[in-house]
Amino acid sequence: MTSEQQPRATLDSVRRFWASHVNNEYYTSADRASDAYFDEIERRRYQWHYHLTELFSDLRGSTGRLLEIGSGIGVDSIQLARAGFDVTAVDLTDEAIGVAREFAKARGVNVDFRVGNAESLDFPDATFDVVYSFGVLHHTPHIDQAIAEVHRVLRPGGRALIMLYHRTSLVNAVHKLFRLPYESPRDRDDDCPVVYTFTRKSAKALFKDFSRVTVHAEYPFTFGFGPLGSKLPRPVLKALGRVIGWHLMITAER
Repeated sequence: MTSEQQPRATLDSVRRFWASHVNNEYYTSADRASDAYFDEIERRRYQWHYHLTELFSDLRGSTGRLLEIGSGIGVDSIQLARAGFDVTAVDLTDEAIGVAREFAKARGVNVDFRVGNAESLDFPDATFDVVYSFGVLHHTPHIDQAIAEVHRVLRPGGRALIMLYHRTSLVNAVHKLFRLPYESPRDRDDDCPVVYTFTRKSAKALFKDFSRVTVHAEYPFTFGFGPLGSKLPRPVLKALGRVIGWHLMITAER
């Protein structure tokens, strides 16, 4: 294992956490699955995640089968389907998948949402042209197994687009300094069961079985940093993100 933390956790404990911490809901106080809920989450997510808007723009016009691992409520799944992919999306919790289906329906987009486990994907070998996973695999206990599954379900020549947390980032330093839990906790004792972080070097090592791997950092400030992340010009955010960004953006070719 190449990560900083060796968790004493199981998939069941991870599932329970995410069932009660539906991802992206910190962006809104609207009723779950209401129009206001979907609109506010979508708007705020892409206001902050400038690097995702750029990625989806680059992918526009794509074709082929794409698997998203850890779709949550399907915010990115919808954008990937709009880009042109035939999207299958899996998440560990029934709660997230239920909301994701409502979200896709509200947006008039077709995505095949399924409950699934990143460490044991229920797909044959070489099924997908692209595997996408944003901020998810660092929360599964056996991340090495999850990366092996990504490799297995990709077709030869296929690409993995993965985001993992960056150990040597400003966000991680703040969490460590003030002993703050990750993932929008309700209080200081509300810990996510598994939170791996990686250096650029250790992230590359995870993808050793892939033929070509690139890694760069993005996203210097999270939602909790307030106007630092929402008001600074994008060129400034990008320049800072490449040095102290919380997100390691990884592209790996099978």
